[in-house]
Amino acid sequence: MTEDVLNSELITKIDLWIYEHITYIFSSTLDQIMIFISSGNNLYQIIFISVIFSIYLFYKKMYQQMSFFIISIFGSSLLFVLIKNIIKRERPYSNLIEISGYSFPSGHATLSTTLAFCTYLIFKDKVKYKKTFFFFLVSYPLLISFSRVYLHVHYLSDVIAGIGLGLVWVSLIYLIFIFKKKEINETKI
Repeated sequence: MTEDVLNSELITKIDLWIYEHITYIFSSTLDQIMIFISSGNNLYQIIFISVIFSIYLFYKKMYQQMSFFIISIFGSSLLFVLIKNIIKRERPYSNLIEISGYSFPSGHATLSTTLAFCTYLIFKDKVKYKKTFFFFLVSYPLLISFSRVYLHVHYLSDVIAGIGLGLVWVSLIYLIFIFKKKEINETKI
């Protein structure tokens, strides 16, 4: 995705087409809904949610899950900031909200995906209504990502890259924890 964005390949043409045509669904009501959805995932709220979530995991003595969660959130935050500052893609123009900084990848998409995927992996075997749980956790980053494209603060490729970054990072950390746990269990035998 990064290479396609840097080389202005097909995805950037799709980005521009969506940027131009999404205005057909604009309405003052939908504008307010998208602003509300998008604002529900800013850095301070993610930090607050992460602290509360970590305290909960600590309280439940789920120390390994807490470490997995903290490393996932912290690492994906560092990665998207690093990539943004390497790529330096300008944001699309938005007359709906004011925002600064670079566009690629979307931090909102990265962090919402990281948060949702971590939550799923930690609690997938503990919840009663698995399909509802899964639906909510998939819907959350997709709604956040759509709101960012709708508000013209990101291109489609920005949010796709953010979702991908969150999924890949959390998967990598999860595999490391699984291998580490397996290694510890084999050492005990």
